[in-house]
Amino acid sequence: MKARHRGVTAVMVGVWIDATGDNPQERYGERLRAWSHAFAAADSEPQAGDITLDPVHYAMTSWDLATRPTDGPPYVRFHPRVLHATCHRPEGTYIILAVVRLAAPSPEQLPHGWFGWQQGESGVPCVAPPFDRRAALFTLELRVPIQPARLPTPTRPEAEGLPNLGDAQAALETLVEEINTAVVPFLRILDATGV
Repeated sequence: MKARHRGVTAVMVGVWIDATGDNPQERYGERLRAWSHAFAAADSEPQAGDITLDPVHYAMTSWDLATRPTDGPPYVRFHPRVLHATCHRPEGTYIILAVVRLAAPSPEQLPHGWFGWQQGESGVPCVAPPFDRRAALFTLELRVPIQPARLPTPTRPEAEGLPNLGDAQAALETLVEEINTAVVPFLRILDATGV
């Protein structure tokens, strides 16, 4: 799928920041303010005004708030084959691990009476069959380690106790770029198969 950014068709992407609609960045900023406690510094983290300056914590929280379900459209959108994308810090490490699950075709023909992924509105086979049918749904899980050196360093909060929108935006852009670098080659292969 090719994402649309400000009326221009872009190259294939797996995840992207949605720049369409009524002030999406402003809505994201409101969400950051409402969930500012999620940016609170842990005991061992650098901080300013109780907000973490740790790049990993800042980036993971920025991603979580951009992908969390809301009343409106999500700030970070996914290709139809991307079923789920999360970012977390594995215990005992100081990296971000992005985990992306893709709808994938069955490696073999399914037995009679079993159904795989069905085509969605996008034309991509990524919709589960109805619950009253037997389904064998194959997924491909990609694990993408992201090193802290790739992440921007947050700056001192402009308002006491509130994360900076610009820092959260920069962290999101970095995560989107890192995830797309890993995911897009797989999307191209899956799209080429047509299933």
